[in-house]
Amino acid sequence: MLPEVLAVYVGLLGESGNNPASTHAGGLRALSHLDDAKRMISRCLDCSVDEIVFTSGGTESINLALLGSAAAIGRRPKRALATTGEHDAVIETMKALSEKYDFDVDFVAVTHEGVVDRNALRSALEEAPCGIASFIVVSNETGAVNDVSTLTSLVRQYSPEAIIHGDIVQVCGKMPFSFRRSGLDLASLSGHKFGAPKGTGVLLKRKNSPLSPIVYGGGQQKNLRSGTENVPGAYALALALQSHVMRMDEQREHVASLRSLFLRSIDALRIPRVVISPDGASPYVLSIAFPGIRGETLLNALSEENIYISTGSACGSKRAGENHVLSAMGHDKETILSAVRISFAPTQSTDDVEHLVRRIAELYDRYAMHGKRRRGTRG
Repeated sequence: MLPEVLAVYVGLLGESGNNPASTHAGGLRALSHLDDAKRMISRCLDCSVDEIVFTSGGTESINLALLGSAAAIGRRPKRALATTGEHDAVIETMKALSEKYDFDVDFVAVTHEGVVDRNALRSALEEAPCGIASFIVVSNETGAVNDVSTLTSLVRQYSPEAIIHGDIVQVCGKMPFSFRRSGLDLASLSGHKFGAPKGTGVLLKRKNSPLSPIVYGGGQQKNLRSGTENVPGAYALALALQSHVMRMDEQREHVASLRSLFLRSIDALRIPRVVISPDGASPYVLSIAFPGIRGETLLNALSEENIYISTGSACGSKRAGENHVLSAMGHDKETILSAVRISFAPTQSTDDVEHLVRRIAELYDRYAMHGKRRRGTRG
């Protein structure tokens, strides 16, 4: 969490647990915090305050978007499209649409660069119209950036009334985003990705987009998400988002410089590597393979030193040696086994990056095939 956000969050947690639906003074005070949070978010994401639904995170937002749309589909086709590069939260929810709502679900291919294959999307839409479509805007695995406006325009061309959802979890606070101009009907985000508490999230819902609740109760948030709102969490999410948006260009430039320094330093030490993330990817996410050493080996060795990288999305990390996104991009088994995902952040320094590179170099020499460094592929 951002330190300034943590301080405000703790302060709000210390207040009386007033329900913002209550009409007494404490309830009205809580409601005022909630309204302030909505105003901050609306300015940051170019949306209306009436288009904001607070949730517990990206996964719940995605479930509400897709399952709620399926329940409110009306006369739209019971066909849903997503891509092979989606987060598990979308893929598993799409499976639920098929199994519980009798939807025909198709997954559209991604290119070797990890973005949606527009020809494959066009072919899928020509085959039959869809009622629901979902796209990840920035890949959580590789940082590949999809042109969401182009994708929504293509869907509208063939399925004008389709409900279109975007996973913007890796977008918020890191790159400019306008919900109003995106063409999306629904967009999901998660607070802990930009310095807010874990367990906070938002679903953006365009005013006229049909949506049914998946949680029932007191009818809070216009009956879209019942349950007493998490006022401290919502306010902390809004503060964190605002903080990042205000410094977005500066932070992005800093993070991009860290990523470049990392790659230059790896090359200077002649460590074999294959960069999987495409050109133009978000600088916050780097997917890279070090041929000759398992990604899992590197992860565990660095973890012993309190340096944390991953072999892919944390949500899929228990499936060692598997990565559905890298497989969908056409990478071979050996590349996938040697791949790791490194996240860069504005709070990191050049010293942090140089230390990471030195540790990778030492560990590569210790554990890589034949125990010595070899000239590797430059990708």
